[in-house]
Amino acid sequence: MTAAITIHFRKPELTSKCVDSLLADGWDPILVWDNSADGGESLKALEAQYAPEPRVRLARNAVNLGFGKGMNAGLALLGRQGYSGPVLLVNNDALVVPGMRLALGEKLSGGTALLAPRLMQDGQEQGWLYYQPWLALVTRRPLPGSFAYLSGCCLLVERPDNALPLFDEDFFMYGEDVELSWRMYGMTARLHLLDRSFVLHEGSASSGPASAAYERFLVRSHWLLAEKLASNALEKLLMYVLRVPVLFARASVRAWRYRSMMPLRALSTLVHDG
Repeated sequence: MTAAITIHFRKPELTSKCVDSLLADGWDPILVWDNSADGGESLKALEAQYAPEPRVRLARNAVNLGFGKGMNAGLALLGRQGYSGPVLLVNNDALVVPGMRLALGEKLSGGTALLAPRLMQDGQEQGWLYYQPWLALVTRRPLPGSFAYLSGCCLLVERPDNALPLFDEDFFMYGEDVELSWRMYGMTARLHLLDRSFVLHEGSASSGPASAAYERFLVRSHWLLAEKLASNALEKLLMYVLRVPVLFARASVRAWRYRSMMPLRALSTLVHDG
């Protein structure tokens, strides 16, 4: 068996598409962690749909823990239920293409590793991403000083003990995959990207582009990454200072693209509070 976890947030039709794709590819068990914070209302449709399906496990949860903390809770729950093997962590706005489980399984080595498929998003293929820690830039090609990381949209995690927290829970949403890859490099863990595309990703389907939540969490993640990636107080201060003009330029572009002041408001609030 190879387990999978996805986090549900208020859109059962989105989560069910993801779960159905996992079932079609042979993942078992599949844990759906509820982060909706709606009293279980949106989970009811999934409970009715998957009641006859023993491979799907639904975990009720009263509050929205965020992505990293929710995934950590799901991993711990699988451990308590007796599962100790590799686990696929996948966004509920992603669809697994048949064959991905076997392709990832061929790369398992019995050590500590992060493995990921390539993504198809907005008609473009996405593989390795690169993070420039001084300027808070995410690029598809490496820049001087950047490091490669695997997108948290779809990750197969292989490690000896799934009960231990995987993601840094200071991140509510976004940026936790950058920090995780950076930390795994320090642990000499293996990071591997498959050669072909196996996941279709809708992207920001739960939070929505230029929404208040999306902009707030994304900007905050870059701020947190300065704290997490800096090796001393001086580096952290320089990262903070260098981030401001870059994040302002990014927010200005997004404000123009989406005809919304929300990106600039989110940045202004962060700088003021920080």
